[in-house]
Amino acid sequence: MFESILLGILQGLTEFLPVSSSGHLVLAQSLLPGFDGTPAAFDILLHGGTLVAVTAYFRADIGRIVRDCGRPSEEGLRLPILLIVGSVPAGMVGVLFADAIVPLFAAPRIASLGLVFTAALLFAAFRLGTGSGRTLAGLTIPAAFLIGAFQAMALVPGVSRSGATIAAGIFMGLSGPNAARFSFLLSIPAIAGALVLESGDLLYTGLPLPYIAGAVAAAVAGWASIALLMRILDRGNLLPFAVYCLLVGVLSLLFLI
Repeated sequence: MFESILLGILQGLTEFLPVSSSGHLVLAQSLLPGFDGTPAAFDILLHGGTLVAVTAYFRADIGRIVRDCGRPSEEGLRLPILLIVGSVPAGMVGVLFADAIVPLFAAPRIASLGLVFTAALLFAAFRLGTGSGRTLAGLTIPAAFLIGAFQAMALVPGVSRSGATIAAGIFMGLSGPNAARFSFLLSIPAIAGALVLESGDLLYTGLPLPYIAGAVAAAVAGWASIALLMRILDRGNLLPFAVYCLLVGVLSLLFLI
C-alpha cells in the first residue's frame, strides 16, 4: 500500500510538472536493483488518476467545450478543433512508429538526453518570458498542429509532454498560463487514448486495493502539481524546472550509465 501511494504521488507530480515521468521511470529502472517497472494494470490506473485530476481542474473549460459542441458556431467550435488538430501528430507517430518507440524505454541514455533536451526547451521558453500575451482565441490551426508536433516528441522518454507543449505554446506567442491551459487540455485526449489502448490488462488483473490507493494518490498529486505549475507560470518562471532537468540529465549521463 505504501509503495502504491508513493508511486501514485510520483506519477501525479511528474505527469504535469515539466520534468518527464517517463524519463524518471527509465532512469529508476537502471538505478534500482531488481526494479523492472510496475504492472501494466497499475500503470493504467495511475494514468486514470492523472486523467481525473486534469479533467477536474479544467472542468469549466471542458463544460464550455461540451456546451459549444451542442450549439455549434464558428467561434464555439474553435477550441475543440484546435485540440483535435493538436492531437493528430502524437496519434500518428504513436501508431506508425510504436515498434521503434517501445525499445527506447529500455535505454537510459536516451532518457538522459531527453531530459537535457527538455531543459533546453524550458530555458528557451523562460528567455521568451510569458510570450506575447496571446490568448487561445488568437491561436491558429497551424500553430496548434505545431504544438501537437512538440507533444509527439514526448513519446521519447525524457522529453516532458507538458514541458514541450508549454514551451511550444510560448514560442507560438501564448502567455505562459494560456500555453499551460492548452497543454493540459491537450493531455486529456492523449491520456484517454492511451488508457483505451491499454485497458485490456485490467480485465485480467482486477482492481486490488493498493492499485486503487495509488490511483487516488496520483489524482490528488496531479491536481496539486497542475495548480502549482499554473501559479508558477503566472510569474513566467520555468527556469527551476530547466535547471532540474539539466542536472538530472547530465548527472545520469555521467554516473548512472
